Amino acid sequence: MTSFVITNAPIYRTFTVDESSAIHNIEIDGNFVEIIFQSNHEKAYLFEATNRYKVYLTEIIKSPDLLGFSLGSVIAKGRKVGDLKYSEEGGY
Repeated sequence: MTSFVITNAPIYRTFTVDESSAIHNIEIDGNFVEIIFQSNHEKAYLFEATNRYKVYLTEIIKSPDLLGFSLGSVIAKGRKVGDLKYSEEGGY
């Protein structure tokens, strides 16, 4: 009999400019979302997401076609409505 443990592993995806003109890569780890923008690959920005926004963003990221959304617009709207807040803890 085999047993295993299911963990909540981080979700990570990198985008070409054709796939997203705004986002170079994004990682969701728990309620934290780390984003590197196409405009500056040298700096990562850390945000804290609400639970519902994390689920929403995860579904978009997992979809090959981003469910037809513009990822930059999804991030901008999340920040505007307060579902995604900049965290002073992160970034490099």
